[in-house]
Amino acid sequence: MRRSTVVVICDHAHTSGGLARVAIAGACGLARRGHRVIFVAAVGPVEDELIAAGVTVVCLGQSDLLNGRNRLETAARGIWNATAAKYLRSVIDACPPEDTVLHIHGWAKALSPSVAWICRRSGLPVFFTLHDYFALCPNGAFFDFQKGRNCELKALSPACLRTHCDARAYHHKLWRSARFAVAASTRSLIDGMTLITLSEKQRAVIAPHIPAGTALAHVPNPIDVRDLGPAPVERNREVLFVGRLSREKGPVLLAEAARKAGVPVRFIGDGGERSAIVEAFPGASLAGWLPAEQVTAEIRKARVVVLPSHWYETFGLAVHEALANGVPVIVSDNTAAVEAVAPGRNGFVFRSGDSDDLAARLRDLADDETALRMGREAYERYWKAPFTLDRHLDRLEEVYGTAGWAAKACPPAVHAVGARA
Repeated sequence: MRRSTVVVICDHAHTSGGLARVAIAGACGLARRGHRVIFVAAVGPVEDELIAAGVTVVCLGQSDLLNGRNRLETAARGIWNATAAKYLRSVIDACPPEDTVLHIHGWAKALSPSVAWICRRSGLPVFFTLHDYFALCPNGAFFDFQKGRNCELKALSPACLRTHCDARAYHHKLWRSARFAVAASTRSLIDGMTLITLSEKQRAVIAPHIPAGTALAHVPNPIDVRDLGPAPVERNREVLFVGRLSREKGPVLLAEAARKAGVPVRFIGDGGERSAIVEAFPGASLAGWLPAEQVTAEIRKARVVVLPSHWYETFGLAVHEALANGVPVIVSDNTAAVEAVAPGRNGFVFRSGDSDDLAARLRDLADDETALRMGREAYERYWKAPFTLDRHLDRLEEVYGTAGWAAKACPPAVHAVGARA
């Protein structure tokens, strides 16, 4: 039976980070291919690209959980967003049941587990992209933020509940556990859904935490990058970090390693570890968040881009952007980005959490000829099979086809911004 309506579910209707960027790009791409796409979000503003592409947008006009004015109301809404459930149900009820698939990208920052419950109740095919691990772990990372190490505890087990693993305070962990418990009380959050993974590493991470027989599909993220040719890395000197300056991302580890290796380091992004970075390496350069085009320019001025994350990074957008620009990379062996690295060819892999090993890899790239060779190979390898949006959309349509959906064109959607609550 032909499927020609796709309901995309995402906390934000604008590009608030990598998750929303992928959801919006996919929705717009599918709409441009002729499918009817409805984008349901809690938080505005609405990205202009969605309207321009002919996507129907239902945006509730709510705040995300970090910016709610009433803390008690926001906490309750984060556990169960009744308004989101109501509007999503109305959207689904108006869709032809023989012609619709549902695709969840993100719910943890505003929409709550209520949207997963509505999706399951619909009886329609549901696909859930695991940009993070909130569907399987209360703190969303399988990571103990207090101890700085991976966590293998079963969600909501006594040991899990006793462990203060949250990045902030223990009462945040208890709230997240309550949210997870509410979701579990209505059956597993992912029960009956097809989980979309971004890497083989991610599949290995989630394997012990999902029910036997759970349907899995592999759909890499699209990378929005132009072919500008290889960067002149042999003339560049700075080591570059791109991302949130938070403990699990490992920026302080990189600062320590750069100091040991005697190389300049620059950080693009912001977060709670900013002062700790300066303490670890007073000479570090911190640029804050920059527009996308400036990030590309910074990557092309770098000797190497480093992903030092302690946690199970699901993909590593900055790594692929660097490779596309002919910039070598160094990544932690705990991240999914290792799948993009041919050690000694286009980059290096270092032992997670080991600043001495990372410093040694930074010194390996100090030689100009080595940097030039690895940069050229990084560029050539990436562009042999680039992660283009078309490749992403082809794969999405193929995966949707497992639910009996034939990728077929239909009339364009009406442009609309829906209810506000």
